[in-house]
Amino acid sequence: MKKTASVLTATFLAVTLASAASAQTRPATDPTTPSSRTEPQRQAWAPDAGALESSKLIGMKVKNTQNKDVGEISQLIIDQSGKATHVVVGKGGVLGVGEQRVVLAWSDMKLQADPDNRSRWIALVDQTKVDSAPRYEARRDTAPAASPGTSTSPSSTDKK
Repeated sequence: MKKTASVLTATFLAVTLASAASAQTRPATDPTTPSSRTEPQRQAWAPDAGALESSKLIGMKVKNTQNKDVGEISQLIIDQSGKATHVVVGKGGVLGVGEQRVVLAWSDMKLQADPDNRSRWIALVDQTKVDSAPRYEARRDTAPAASPGTSTSPSSTDKK
């Protein structure tokens, strides 16, 4: 009797677990069956061959006109009209530790294909511009763009 009960219990548990597992892995709708609501196919878009995506800019090597490494682009500064006005270059340091960040005018940067690797780009800048560039200091008075607007004024935080 005990043997029959344990076999039935084990079988029940196995069937329960198998059905729960298949319910979790089974798609909600069969992809081969057309749904009653079809969405129109989106048109594909790709940038022109001469265009440069922002993901290629961040981390781009910056070299001086003598082809010596200066650093890497870490940020672009965009004005309210949407134009890139300045670039933040991280120079020195190892993996960002001890790195000095300086600001250069975007117009001082000359982008070109990397002669060592045609699939990469590099930014060239005059060494005198780098030597006279101010240190970059991030603004701390604004909330990040993805955060809801918050006020940090003393009048709004002192209320209790």
